[in-house]
Amino acid sequence: MRAMRGFQVICGEPDPPVIGNFFGKTDKRLSLRTAGLVGLIILTGIFLRVDWMNRTALWCDEAESSINALTILERGLPGNEYLSLPVYENTLTERWEGNPEYEFRDSSYSPQGLAVYHGWLPLYSIAASQALFGLRADHPANPPRVVHGVEEIPLRTAAPRIPAIIFSALCLLVIFFLARDLGGTAAGFAALTLMAFNARTVDFGYQARYYSATLLLTAFAAWCLLRVVRLGRWRDFLLLGLAEALLFHTHQFSALVFAVMAAVTLPSVIRHGRWFLKSLAGGLLSALLIFPWIWFSGFLSAASSVPKAHKLFDSLTDWLAYTLDRPSQFVLLAGMLVLLAIEKWRPSWLPDRIGTAIRKHGKIYGVLLVWMVAGYAAFHLVVPAASFFYERLSLVLWTPYVLLVAMFTADLLRGVPPRLALGLSIVAITVFLAARGRLAFFEEPPERGDRAAVASVIRALEKIPSVAGTRYYATPNEHLTYMYYSGLPIQSVAPVRKSFFSSCKNPVVFIESQMELILLAEEDVMLAAASAGIRLKSEAVPALRDLVWGTLTARELQARGLPAPPPPALPGFLLPLVEKSGADMLEAREKYREGIQTSPVFRHIPARQARDFWLGFFYRFVQPADRIGRNLNVFPRLKTSNVFLLPKANTVIYYSDWRRFSEPEAGAVRD
Repeated sequence: MRAMRGFQVICGEPDPPVIGNFFGKTDKRLSLRTAGLVGLIILTGIFLRVDWMNRTALWCDEAESSINALTILERGLPGNEYLSLPVYENTLTERWEGNPEYEFRDSSYSPQGLAVYHGWLPLYSIAASQALFGLRADHPANPPRVVHGVEEIPLRTAAPRIPAIIFSALCLLVIFFLARDLGGTAAGFAALTLMAFNARTVDFGYQARYYSATLLLTAFAAWCLLRVVRLGRWRDFLLLGLAEALLFHTHQFSALVFAVMAAVTLPSVIRHGRWFLKSLAGGLLSALLIFPWIWFSGFLSAASSVPKAHKLFDSLTDWLAYTLDRPSQFVLLAGMLVLLAIEKWRPSWLPDRIGTAIRKHGKIYGVLLVWMVAGYAAFHLVVPAASFFYERLSLVLWTPYVLLVAMFTADLLRGVPPRLALGLSIVAITVFLAARGRLAFFEEPPERGDRAAVASVIRALEKIPSVAGTRYYATPNEHLTYMYYSGLPIQSVAPVRKSFFSSCKNPVVFIESQMELILLAEEDVMLAAASAGIRLKSEAVPALRDLVWGTLTARELQARGLPAPPPPALPGFLLPLVEKSGADMLEAREKYREGIQTSPVFRHIPARQARDFWLGFFYRFVQPADRIGRNLNVFPRLKTSNVFLLPKANTVIYYSDWRRFSEPEAGAVRD
């Protein structure tokens, strides 16, 4: 009874014994029909994630994690070097004095050469999957060559993503039981549906990153905390300590926010017998699993010198931008607050069944709202500017948000017959997602990784002559994708000294993403031909589409003072399409510039093109104006390069031979 009273302080009265425990002894059971429906929703959610997984390639952040995992297979620990190159992932702030090639270090790694920017649990799970699928770390060859052809793209994509799929399946199971323990079966199904079918969580749920594991362990830690508050047994405290440690080794920021939220439950925890000793035991277990790693990895020494994001804020709008950009979600939360206020001060305004349900779960709503507020505030106060991307804040807020929506849905359905409430909760959440355009069944994966683009670059790299000492570079973080897929030692162009490019006598290959130039749809070419009374054969359309892209790209190169291939001979009916596409690109460029500069991280970067904004991101704190556009470190080499256009990859490859670069006339240009 004492433990149950402690639970009631935070969580109100428990629901009737129709909900269960999925660890240890099962004292409350699911009906066979309910269990089958849970399994069906989970399987459907996993199918969505596998489908999205198979339609995309790894984007740069996934390639980063996959390369970190390969260093584990090579050396046992996630290291800062791969293919004999230092790995660069982040904004550059730390000077590398005395290094003739690199001007900057990467703050993602400790002085011991270990990855500390991301948790190790996801990295080791990716490494285990890679090993299971037969992937191994590559080793540099001289001359460098493509080791993995396009036929390996599917395997090298799936292998590092499989752990995320597994974590997703477990997360869906845990979130169902957690929500059900909090608010009943209808709440469990509402949470499960929201987590399984929301396009955002489907996107989180297959990427070779820490996202899926973070959602799982956040939900698991919340379930453990609920057991501590409700039952307060020794094993509950110890399991909570273990969950917090696992969450720390997955996503340190989420572990910090969860610890702050958990402190709110202390008034309930102290009602349990010997609570202090139990808390001490759980805390010591967590500390034993965390602090030796902190000492061993050099985590504290590697604290980034990148300023906190809030130091770049110009006004209150920057603090509220996430909220202002997602009004529907916060209107929903505001509605919950209004109902809580009505229940407290004007309970007669609500139907008895709804008022009773809200009163019963009012303290749960309070704790979840504290969790969200703590996550929101901590993100804006603690997160470095280099990590200030709202998708990461969404990851931290997602679990309490799902639980809030699920419990709110279930409470509105109080008084409805249980089986009907169960079905209505699923329908209500599905309609809610569809109305917001977030139902994954009708959405496409975000356009981050394109397999055809990766294949196009790899084929081009196979054809480019490579001699001993050839150096490969790419726009920042794109280099990680191409290095992982090809096995070539491709470095980010950002940290390299300008003087190194000017003195390097080896051939230099530079892979540059154009970003803004988009390949037209085949229908656009067909319509342009039809308007001119020309009937095209379908097999001729791709080449014509490539000609439009090539024409616009050549214009862009010429405008930048770079070599460009001779203008192709265009059929007359394509000329209006070229002009319209060029005008659309300029309009899109201006909108992109206006949009991206609303973020404090990109504000004040003197750029107009998307490519230069992202270069400026890496140079954000080291005079970006002196390092982008015509001031790019590799730019003098590009001016004497052979140029290869890759329409399907929206990419230009430059090949710079030293002999051509060092000619007197080239030297004059270089100076």
